[in-house]
Amino acid sequence: MTEYSSPKKTKPSPGGLVRDGRQLTLDELLRPRQTAHSLSIDRTFPEEFVNDLSRQEVFNKHLFRPNTYLHKWWARRCGSTFRTILKQFAADHQCRDYYAPGGLEGLTVLDPMIGGGTTLHEAIRLGANVIGADIDPIPIVQARASLTPAELTSLRSAFSQFFADLHDSLGPYFQTECPTCEQTVDSRYVLYGLRKKCACRHVVQIDQCDLRHEDDAKISICPESGKIFRKQNGQRAAIETSSPPTGTVGAAANLITKAEKECPSCGQQYEELLDLPFYVRYTPIAIVATCPEHGTFFRSPSEADLARIKRADQRRRELDFGPLEDFRVRDGPKSGDLLRRNICSYLDVFSSRQLLYLHQAIRQLHDYTGIDRLTIGTLVSTSLEFNAMLCGYKGWYKRRPGAIRHVFALHAYSFQYTVLENNPVNPRKSSGNLQLLFRDRIERGRKWSVLPVERKVGENGKRALVKIPGESDDGVEVFNQADLVRDRSRFWLIQGDSQSLPLDDHSVDMIALLRQCAIQQFSGFFSGVAGAPASRRGRVELRRNRQCCGDKSGGWHQQFYEGAGGNFRGVRARPKATDRADGIYFSPLGSRCVGRTHIGSQKRRI
Repeated sequence: MTEYSSPKKTKPSPGGLVRDGRQLTLDELLRPRQTAHSLSIDRTFPEEFVNDLSRQEVFNKHLFRPNTYLHKWWARRCGSTFRTILKQFAADHQCRDYYAPGGLEGLTVLDPMIGGGTTLHEAIRLGANVIGADIDPIPIVQARASLTPAELTSLRSAFSQFFADLHDSLGPYFQTECPTCEQTVDSRYVLYGLRKKCACRHVVQIDQCDLRHEDDAKISICPESGKIFRKQNGQRAAIETSSPPTGTVGAAANLITKAEKECPSCGQQYEELLDLPFYVRYTPIAIVATCPEHGTFFRSPSEADLARIKRADQRRRELDFGPLEDFRVRDGPKSGDLLRRNICSYLDVFSSRQLLYLHQAIRQLHDYTGIDRLTIGTLVSTSLEFNAMLCGYKGWYKRRPGAIRHVFALHAYSFQYTVLENNPVNPRKSSGNLQLLFRDRIERGRKWSVLPVERKVGENGKRALVKIPGESDDGVEVFNQADLVRDRSRFWLIQGDSQSLPLDDHSVDMIALLRQCAIQQFSGFFSGVAGAPASRRGRVELRRNRQCCGDKSGGWHQQFYEGAGGNFRGVRARPKATDRADGIYFSPLGSRCVGRTHIGSQKRRI
């Protein structure tokens, strides 16, 4: 990983922006008429075509671009939209066809805020060399893991060994017994309720009493007894005959739903136990597992289940993740939600068993090297989206049995009444565990990367799959500019402040900028979080840099951002709510040159 120190930040000069604006206006008046060498995107753009594609992709990005979707990232844009834009730069008109392979061979694309890495993946597929930078290390790691070629057979072997060792070490903590035959099996997940109190009692609040809707039955938890029962044809039958043990929800008989805001006895509103660590504020209400003889079952926590949780709590005190200060929650646009709930350490958003899993996974990763270690490590990081006490439960919907509402539902921390503690080391593939994530994020992604598949929407609305031979969604990593231009499909990843990139003059053909994040950078804020919550209404600026893009002295970046800041001010969100092409805009480069960097002098709305 290449790192570079940040220079002293400078603010754009107001007077300079005014002068730039006047110059841009003058350039527009003096702009020569377009020639045969003009970019096709200057004259036309297949807006309806890209809208149709992105409308299909927007809610299923992990299916359309599985290799890009190895790791979660904020407001990741549609790859089909970026591919359509980049296709307009192909010198060969035949290569501008969306389903034609390549077209950017010999060009270099820079993305100074790579975020989810969509620009890098789409450009390298078209044969370009790419430079990706971000101040946040996560985008760099996930881009390296997904762009580095790897043999799937080798990855399968490494993951199988990693998972087997992990299951041997942690499996006993995630087990339970079948209520019918008492056979010990691996649990799938445990449901927890939020502990609250009023003036007269303690309660446990959950989303609803229904736990699962099946075709002909419904599984629910009784608020009076805490027992789990099945209701079928109007008849209610208990799944287990024994009463819940002392210390569990059923024994307290104080189970309420989220609709109940205040106590009917004392009239006081129920309050969360904010003085307790976050994970302690929840108590188990149901365990879900699959018995090889009796199938999937729900059961109340037993004495043995509580003992397993207690052993994990005892081991929690022994875990060493390094200085606790490294995990302190600092105030910010998202983390402020944690602080308002008195969550001061990120370690507290994990149950003891989840922390045991993370600690053991980190230890085992030291036994692996190269792309195996990078891929498995990224997968473990991805699994934490589904393995934290911020995960909710969606499994009561008939169409979503066992589904998990992950940590960042709706692009923000989600605080649930019914929390789902997943079992990441369950050998069976289920929502959010390592086995399913490896299949969906690694196996599917690697297969797709060597032969990408695109969708085609026909006149009748039916979709067809189109393979793109000759393209691959990977490349060769390099660590300097000289090696970058030696061949095609090479990538150079830089972790650091994009105001100071070690680039030579005349070295970059295109620059990709996300407007929202760029405005933050112009004002001196470098979050590395691309796009925040404005998913479909994000604005993207692609700039054609025909002259130059920087020098090692670091003087070019100030002039570039001063001029680019003026351009961004004129961009507005797309007015049509039905368009799903992420509100894409493009500013081709004009003849204006600020310092040694060309700045676009006109805006073309796409």
